[in-house]
Amino acid sequence: MRCGEYYPVRAEMEKLLPRVKNLDVIDAPPETVDTTCRSIRLISPKGHEFEFPFAAHILDRHLFESRLGDLARSHGADIDIGVQAHYFPDEQGGWVGPTREKAVHGDIIIAADGYPSETAERAGLPERAYAGPYAVATNIEYLMTDLNVEQDVAEMYMDPRYSPGGYGWIIPKGHGRANVGIGIREPYVQRDWQIRDLLTGFIEKNTVASKRLTGGKKASMIGDSLPVDGPLSRTYSDRVMAVGDAAGMVMPTNGGGIQTALITGDLAAEAAVNYFEHQTPLSSYEASWKDQIGLEMENSKLMRQASDRVMAHGFLFDLMLRIMGTKRIADVIMCQIPGGMGSFMRLLA
Repeated sequence: MRCGEYYPVRAEMEKLLPRVKNLDVIDAPPETVDTTCRSIRLISPKGHEFEFPFAAHILDRHLFESRLGDLARSHGADIDIGVQAHYFPDEQGGWVGPTREKAVHGDIIIAADGYPSETAERAGLPERAYAGPYAVATNIEYLMTDLNVEQDVAEMYMDPRYSPGGYGWIIPKGHGRANVGIGIREPYVQRDWQIRDLLTGFIEKNTVASKRLTGGKKASMIGDSLPVDGPLSRTYSDRVMAVGDAAGMVMPTNGGGIQTALITGDLAAEAAVNYFEHQTPLSSYEASWKDQIGLEMENSKLMRQASDRVMAHGFLFDLMLRIMGTKRIADVIMCQIPGGMGSFMRLLA
């Protein structure tokens, strides 16, 4: 997990994804939570602020992953740490391991290797076709310390200068710490900028963020690529199912993907059980996620595509946000088409 560690509380997820049948899988152990935010504040390209209530935990990702590992072991899983795994398909499923000689065989393989997924690609899923320049964001983030930022508000910055094609964020972690980062998409980047230079510009020159971050120190850095064009057009083969980032299960308008990974992982496990017990084809997995989260993922993709039309133009983007207002902005971030704007969004997309 390489991310801002932002993790909406269960009550918010019930509203965001109301058709998910088993939300128990997203419950975060209390000891894995660094702090809890009460709201989101979006800052427009011209510095206008829009704040709305939305509760979310900010995780300690290392501890959270450790607890997930403990849970898996308690159900009989074997976990190898620090081993690069590759998928070697055959007609009965395939082999997974660092090499073919050291691999173990499985009748069913779940591709949970993030984006881009070697496993999904080798299984014949459309991973490579997905990788268009508008469909993938590149992210970089510092953990910063010695800050005096508000500890119960997560901030999203729409700034085409320093987060072209994406957004910047300040996500508090308690005790004067915060995750500070940007996500960008290559077609929106002007000149020969490097992403680290853009993050430095965001920290030092964004009119609002620079004041928030004055005196902060950079403790560590992470970076990754993130699919932001919705799910793959096909997420299963005869013997393989793709989940989480490997399947494109990231909400395009906000970049959230931890809980959708857990939800799709749970649905894939259920499909695997049904395959072994009732010979149910793995297409049942895709049918399940489309039924439970498909509408929200499609809405989120539609609104990201619509926003693409104005994201590169600071003045127009700022004007659109001001016209929309706080309630409609909240709807977009939460993967809901704002009331009265469905036709407009579809026209832009």
